[in-house]
Amino acid sequence: MKNLITVLLLINSFLFISYSSQACDLCGCGAGSYYLGVMPQFQKNFMGVRYRQASFDSHLGGTGNYSDLFRTQERFYATEIWARYYPTPKLQLLAFLPYQWNFQDERGNTKSLHGMADASLIAQYEILNTTTDTISQIFEHNFLIGGGIKLPTGKSNFDEEDVLQVANPNFQLGTGSTDFLLTTQYTLRYRNVGFTADASYKINTKNNENYRFGNRFSSNATLFYVKQIGKFGFMPTLGTYYEYNQKDQRENTIVFDTGGNLLNAVFGTQIYTGRFMVGINYQKPISQNLANKKIKSRDRFMIQTAFLF
Repeated sequence: MKNLITVLLLINSFLFISYSSQACDLCGCGAGSYYLGVMPQFQKNFMGVRYRQASFDSHLGGTGNYSDLFRTQERFYATEIWARYYPTPKLQLLAFLPYQWNFQDERGNTKSLHGMADASLIAQYEILNTTTDTISQIFEHNFLIGGGIKLPTGKSNFDEEDVLQVANPNFQLGTGSTDFLLTTQYTLRYRNVGFTADASYKINTKNNENYRFGNRFSSNATLFYVKQIGKFGFMPTLGTYYEYNQKDQRENTIVFDTGGNLLNAVFGTQIYTGRFMVGINYQKPISQNLANKKIKSRDRFMIQTAFLF
């Protein structure tokens, strides 16, 4: 197990070595986030619901300990409709429509937001797919590239004079900007064992407040194993998740305590029966440097369901 995690860390490091360390404003990174992860493997089309949560400790000192002032914790919970559809044999469309609950805890007081967050649409074209060859292959490959758009469907306005609000762009339900995505996804399978990796780069634009979130790069590298027991198919997964965020800009000026990187170990499994899938995913930080170490990401959790067709 330890060796497998080491290999996946090396793969992520190799793929993204050109990105240096730098994440968010002094408030956990919730606005405009989305996650691809391991997609259902047994059918092309699906529609389902996902639930995911993440939390951050903010206003840490340079040593990683809390400073005495402004100590806060941000918690983000999201339920989203997600779907994949192939209108043609080589083109897949992905859609994510989240509804989010945000909470900030500060010295016994809690501020909150909830509502529709930013929706994302992605189109990916299949460059290589040997899983549909009429001649059986020892190794099966599937490689896609594509792009998409993130729409400003989540509220992003706040009043800095209102003490009942969290006056921070990173705490809002959306970024307030229309952003663009570049994506790629590769899957290699040998009999019941496989490897899948995806990467995406989000190009952010300015919102109406003249605030631009830093561009974000994220990737997953995951090993999986498929086992059929009776009417149930089990697919345990083990991998890593990496993200890198450039620093934000406000009126073309760098926001100092933003940007950063995060590397998580990822454990999960998916269970299939008939046309239904349910999966869980747990992430534990391995290393991080967020907002000049003034923000600390905690463990993340996700559960997902899908109807396959």
